[in-house]
Amino acid sequence: MGPAVGLARRLRTALQEEELRTVEELLRRGADPNLVLEDGAAAMHLAARAQHLRSLCCLEALLRRGGDPNARSAEALTPLHVAAAWGCRRGLELLLSQGADPALRDQDGFLPLDLAEQQGHQNCARVLRELETRTRIPARRTWKGSRKPEPEPEPGGDSKDVSLEAGPGPPGLLAHPETADTDGGLESPLGRWDCSSVTSFVTAVEDQLSPDSDLAALWLTEDDASATVGRDPSPSDQCPPDPPMSDLELLQGLRALGKSPGPITSFTRPHYLRRLKEAQAAPRHSPELVEALRTGCIPDAQADEDALAQQFERPDPTRRWREGVVKSSFTYLLLDPRKTQDLPARAFSLTLAECLRIFVQAIFYVGKGTRARPDVHLWEALNHRRRPGKQACPKVRRILDIWATGRGVVSLHCFQHVVPAEAYTREACLVDALGIQMLTNQKQGHCYGVVADWPPTRRRRLGVHLLHRALLVFVAEGERELRPQDI
Repeated sequence: MGPAVGLARRLRTALQEEELRTVEELLRRGADPNLVLEDGAAAMHLAARAQHLRSLCCLEALLRRGGDPNARSAEALTPLHVAAAWGCRRGLELLLSQGADPALRDQDGFLPLDLAEQQGHQNCARVLRELETRTRIPARRTWKGSRKPEPEPEPGGDSKDVSLEAGPGPPGLLAHPETADTDGGLESPLGRWDCSSVTSFVTAVEDQLSPDSDLAALWLTEDDASATVGRDPSPSDQCPPDPPMSDLELLQGLRALGKSPGPITSFTRPHYLRRLKEAQAAPRHSPELVEALRTGCIPDAQADEDALAQQFERPDPTRRWREGVVKSSFTYLLLDPRKTQDLPARAFSLTLAECLRIFVQAIFYVGKGTRARPDVHLWEALNHRRRPGKQACPKVRRILDIWATGRGVVSLHCFQHVVPAEAYTREACLVDALGIQMLTNQKQGHCYGVVADWPPTRRRRLGVHLLHRALLVFVAEGERELRPQDI
C-alpha cells in the first residue's frame, strides 16, 4: 500500500468519525480527497452525506483543499448523487454552490434528481427540480409506475436550513439572496456558518485533556460544538443516562469496537457512553430478518408476493413500465462458497434457522438480471484481474478474493420469467431485508407498482419471505461455482 492510499484511507476514517481537525491535518499532509479506493469510492463521496454542522465542515474542508464536487466513483456516482440518494440537503446545497454538476449521470443513466425522487427525499428533489427548470437539464430517466411519495415537510422548517451562497455553482439557487456572503461563506440561523468556530472549540477543550489523548477522541468535542453552533438539540442528541459501567469497562467496550478513546473524565464520559451505545446499536440486517435468523420463523408474506406477481402478470398496457413488459427478467444472488460450504449437501442435518443463517451470511450481491447479466460481474472481475492497478468496486473485490482462494462464485437465479419492474421490486425487497450495508451493492433498489406504496416494514417482511424462497431453490438445485476458466 502506497503512502497516497494510506493517507486516503486515514482521511476516510476521520470523515466517518467526523473529526474535523484530523481531516484538515490529513489534507495538509497531502491526502487526496478524490482518490477512489478499493471499495470504489473516494473521500468526497463519503463526505457528501453531510447534514449537520460538523460533517458539513468536513465536506467544506475537502472542497477547500482540492475536493472535486464531480468526482466519479467506480459506478460513476458523483458526490451529488450520494447526497441526493441519502437525502442530505445541506450537503447537496454545499456541493451545488461549489460547482457540482446536476446533469451528470451514473453508470445506469440516473441523474441526482432521479435518485432523490426514487428514494423519496423530496427536500433534495425540490432543490434539484428548481435547478432543472432554471438550467434546462436534459430529460431524466423516469418511469410511470415508480414510487411517487407525497411531499414531506423538512425537519425544522426552512429557517433551519443552510442556504446557498453566491459562488461558482449554478445561478438562481439562492433561497435567501440577502444573506449571501461575498467571501464564500454559508449563512446559518445564528449568522455566517464559520467552521473555524468548531476548530476553536476543539482546541479549547483539548487543553483540558491529557496530552496523550488520541486524535480519535476529538469527535466528542466537535459534537459539543455542533450542539452549540447552529443546531437545535433534539431528544436523539441528548446523552443517554449513565449506565452502571466502570471506566475500564467503557474503554474495553469502545476498543472492542475498533475505537481509540482518550481519557475517561467526568467531561468525556457521557459522550463515550453515547458513542458506545450508538456503535452497539448500529444497524445491520433488518429487524425482520434478525428475528427470522433468531427463531427460524419466516413471516407469512405469501399473500403479498401474490399481490406483487398478480399486478405484473398482465401489466397495464397504458402505463410505461421500466424497461418494458417482456418477461425475460429474473432476480439473482451472488454467494461466497467459503461461507456456504456446500450448504445444499448438508441442509438435511441443520435446522431452518441454521440454514437461513448460513445462506444469508454468504450473500454479497443482489441484482436484477436478463439473460447473461450476472456474468457481467464476473467479466468485470476478470478484466480487473488482468489489470490489477485499476480501482475496483466492493463487488469486484469480493469476486477476486474468492477466486484468489481457488474457489468460484455461486450465482443463484430465482423468480424467473418476469417483467423488469417486478424483478427490480423483488430485488429491492431483498436488499431492504438483508440491509445494504451487509452487501456490496452500491445503491438501494427501487419498488414499482403496489409495493411502492407499502410501508418499509411490509416490504422487509416480503424480503425475508423471498429470501426463504431463494434458499429453497438453492437447496434444491445444489451449489455450482464459477471460476475464471468457466466464464
